Amino acid sequence: MTYEDVTLKEGIRNKGKELGADLVSFLNLKDYKSPRSPDPLRYLPSAKSIVILAFSPLAGAYRYRENTWSKMPSFLYAVESAGNTAAYHLGKLMERQYKAECFLVQAHRPFEINEETFRSPIGSVSLRHAAVQSGMAVWGKNTLALTREYGPRVMFLGLLNSLDITSDPPIKGYDPCSTCQYDCRSTCPGKAFTEEGRVLSHRCVKVSQPNDVGNFMRFLMEMAQKPSMNERLEMIKSPRFFRHLQYLQFFIHYHCDNCTRYCPGSLSVSEGA
Repeated sequence: MTYEDVTLKEGIRNKGKELGADLVSFLNLKDYKSPRSPDPLRYLPSAKSIVILAFSPLAGAYRYRENTWSKMPSFLYAVESAGNTAAYHLGKLMERQYKAECFLVQAHRPFEINEETFRSPIGSVSLRHAAVQSGMAVWGKNTLALTREYGPRVMFLGLLNSLDITSDPPIKGYDPCSTCQYDCRSTCPGKAFTEEGRVLSHRCVKVSQPNDVGNFMRFLMEMAQKPSMNERLEMIKSPRFFRHLQYLQFFIHYHCDNCTRYCPGSLSVSEGA
């Protein structure tokens, strides 16, 4: 690694943290591997590396399990807003100061939806893979990317860019799952984990996001099958309908966070319960 590369990475990392990122790492696209994800050059043809940014939610989001609606700003919405703003300004700095082209990779949306991905949306870049491959995190048995500092309690964003930045080295000797006393896989309320270590996403979503688009579609089909207009109107007036409506406005709302709540780096069971 040259002096210029070290200086470049130090400048970007410091600015990222100054803008609010908790963690910043670098991955050259030569070292990026994610079998199911599209080629990053599809989104930025000049891309040579990606800057990975991690933002942790407010700790109070994990204080209580009840009232999951009201915790979403602390857990998700504020983090997403702050992360997008920070990543945008970091990208602008890289464009001005280092003459780079940048492309913001958001945490989860929008997805490219076509016949291939209709039932299993795929993001433009797997930020979990990038976080692990750049030394920001390691893989957990729950398939989440676990950071030393925050466990899985982070939101990842990325900046594809045209700078040929060297990768940060992967983490060695850090295996939090080997000493963890909480078996997140067998205690998953959705029974989403397979014996092979895979996650059946439809089982997870059924419990963690009961008001998602798929469940809203089922609500509409159920309503359409009601024999009378009065019965259909009663469904539209129900709290169930307005939960779906609110969910659609904010896109994501988690009712279950078991696999992050008790994971190493999160609050302890006694604190979080």
